[in-house]
Formats: sequence, C-alpha cells, structure tokens
Amino acid sequence: MRHRSLLAATVALAACVLIPTVATADEPQPTPAPAPAPATAPEATTPAAAVPADKPSETAAAPVPPAPALPDASLQKTIELVRRSPIGKESNAVAYLDLMSAGKGSAAQVNDFAAYIAKRGMPKVALSFQQYALELDPANPTLWQNLGTIQRTTGALGPAATAFKKAIELDPISALSHYNLGAVYDAQGNYDDAIEEYRRALVLDPELADPRKNPQVVNNENLLAVKLEIYRDQAGSLGLPLLQIQKPPAPAKPAKPASDKP
Repeated sequence: MRHRSLLAATVALAACVLIPTVATADEPQPTPAPAPAPATAPEATTPAAAVPADKPSETAAAPVPPAPALPDASLQKTIELVRRSPIGKESNAVAYLDLMSAGKGSAAQVNDFAAYIAKRGMPKVALSFQQYALELDPANPTLWQNLGTIQRTTGALGPAATAFKKAIELDPISALSHYNLGAVYDAQGNYDDAIEEYRRALVLDPELADPRKNPQVVNNENLLAVKLEIYRDQAGSLGLPLLQIQKPPAPAKPAKPASDKP
C-alpha cells in the first residue's frame, strides 16, 4: 500500500507540471508575443497595422447613403400644378416630375426641365425649378446664368444682375454671362456699364455679335459703339496705322504649257 501511495503521488505531481503546457481550443498559447485581444476588447487596443489595407475593419460602420434632396412644400405644390397642366401630361415631363418628387433628380435634370418650361411660356413656374437646381449644385455657373435669364424674362432685373454676377464670379471668362449682365444694365439705363460688359463679352467671344449665335444683338443699339471701342483698344488707339516691313510673298506664276513644236 505504501508503494502504491508513493506511485500515485508521483503521477499526480507530473500531471500538475504538464497541464499548463497543454493547449486547448478555448485558451491562448502562452508564447512570448502578446496574446490576441479578446472579441470584446475596444478598438483602441488593436494596432492599425493589424488590419489589412484591402480588408475593412469588422467594426467599421457601413457608409450611409446621402438622403434625397426632396423639394420643399412650395415646390411640391408647383409640381402638382404642372402635373395638372397640358405640359404635365407629356411623357417626358411626367418622368422629370416623378424624379423631382422623389428627390432623385440631378441638378442638370432639374435645370433642363426648367429651361423646357420657360421656353413653353411659363418662366415664373420655371423660376421655382431653377432655384431648386441651384440648391442641388450651388457652385455651377451655368445654373446661375440660367437663373438670371429667367429672372430677366420675368422683369426682375435686380435679382437677374445678381445671378449673372455670381455666374461671372464662378466663371470669369463666360462671355455670355458678361453679355447678359450688360443687357440687364442696358434695361436699367446704366449704359456705361452695359457697354463695358458688352465689350468684355465680345473680346472673349467675338461670335456673340453674330445674330445666328446670339439673337439678342438684333435689338442691341449699343453694339456699334461697343465694336468701335474694341477697335480703338485693339488697333485704332495709336491714331495712325502701323506699316509692315516684310511684304507677303508674291504668288507663284503658273507654268507655261509645253509646246507641241519640235
């Protein structure tokens, strides 16, 4: 019995020494490196380098899609008004109105619909849509230019001038914005500023003096003065013509036909 007790004690002692070195599925390995953080550990304890660049973190929040830019109550009423009109029954118009009602219309789409409505003789209705387009993309100079054009059509010259100035601020080399601002100054009786804006427009784009490109010039009584001012600035300010020393090459003489005589 004494030998059996001694043997049992020896086996028990050996078991006590070996248990800490046996790995189990639920316990970390006692290696010199730090043990992996438990699943409930805060993100701050995990080094950034431990997360692969091509694999998002499991704790990262999913991107939230932008909320649709729904029209306000006033524009929703305008949309319903257009729906009841003959224009609102057209298939293209219905598609645009549905997009805007759901807040899914882009600034470009809203702008195009506003232009379409204005050309159909409804500039005051178009004004609401153009303002909505600018809410969607306030840094677009074309949207400001179209807003000024619609406002000028409705007789709101002050707001139109403000819109054209904003378009020029965003795009200083917009010839049409300069011309339209000049037209507003012209209508306000501010002829000096009007001629200056006309001059800037024609310097940037001389084709704006062509009625085929810009029908407004047909009724522009100040255009001749503008052209004379441009000529004075560009060529006639010296008072006398400047002569060139190099002459253009003379045209080559045509070759004589070969004679049939021997």
